Amino acid sequence: MRGEAQAQLAGYGNRIAVDGAFGPATRNAAMAFQRSHGLTADGIVGPKTWNKLVNGTKTSTPPQPAPTTPAPSNGKLTQRQALTQLASAGIKAPAGRTSLTGVRARTIQGVIALKKASGCTIVITGGTESGHSTRGNHSHANGYKLDLRTRDEGTCVTNWIKTTQRKGAPRGTDARWHGTLNGISAEYVYEIPRNGGVHWDITFI
Repeated sequence: MRGEAQAQLAGYGNRIAVDGAFGPATRNAAMAFQRSHGLTADGIVGPKTWNKLVNGTKTSTPPQPAPTTPAPSNGKLTQRQALTQLASAGIKAPAGRTSLTGVRARTIQGVIALKKASGCTIVITGGTESGHSTRGNHSHANGYKLDLRTRDEGTCVTNWIKTTQRKGAPRGTDARWHGTLNGISAEYVYEIPRNGGVHWDITFI
């Protein structure tokens, strides 16, 4: 059970060893998670903390084995892990054929922090699927970027970014803003492709 709890905490971006030894690093990660989710910060992964780790809604006894696959040591998530974390934060599955396989845990935590900070509905329209530029280390393919809708539900987050974040130099002809979300740096580019499909191209570092 200790190793499974560590795997879940690691999936939320914590750099801890999944070794079954519930040491200070794991306890601190558990306390930080509890504080950020309105739980008693005692560092003990009991039923309430476990179920919040898994899906944020149930309060039953922890299942055996853990229902999600542990995050690899490189901090990247499976599609299932990413969707579970998004769902627990009230973010629906991405639109269309968007893939989240191999997305970084920090990227998912960044978009969750964006939802909390803005109070907006978040619609993800692009992830790690093929078809994006793979140039540079901070690419879609490497799990650093997500595309978000700018129209309809996306109007809210568009207004929030433009009115609260720091305006920067444009990227080419596309306007760009910068900010920090719960310790995660975010670069927001209002991308206007030549073939249409305006969207936010956001890099979380």
